[in-house]
Amino acid sequence: MLYALRDEAGNITALTDRKIPDAHSVDAADPEVLQFLSLDSSAFTANEFLEDSDLSTIRILEDLIDTLIDRQVIRFTDLPEAAQRKLLSRKVARSIVHPDEYVAADKDDMDAEMFLKDEDQLF
Repeated sequence: MLYALRDEAGNITALTDRKIPDAHSVDAADPEVLQFLSLDSSAFTANEFLEDSDLSTIRILEDLIDTLIDRQVIRFTDLPEAAQRKLLSRKVARSIVHPDEYVAADKDDMDAEMFLKDEDQLF
């Protein structure tokens, strides 16, 4: 079940999957819900939305993992080896596509940290 909070004008201001005070149940396919989510109701299908949002969701998860590691909540080595290799490969690819996001004080340190050794190459 999906619930919506509305402002005084009746416009949706928030959606939640839990019944909270002042929230009223709404249909997920309701045009107002789709408008709130910035989706085109005439062309919207849940499957297409999920497929289209997968790439951005993956980036969010990568950023979340980086944040957890930076804050020392988890260690990179706590992740399974396959996950470590995949994350490193994606980080290298992103650094090639968006080099401005990966600026380091010392280029030699950056090169040593960012790129896999030949024996560790995945592709």
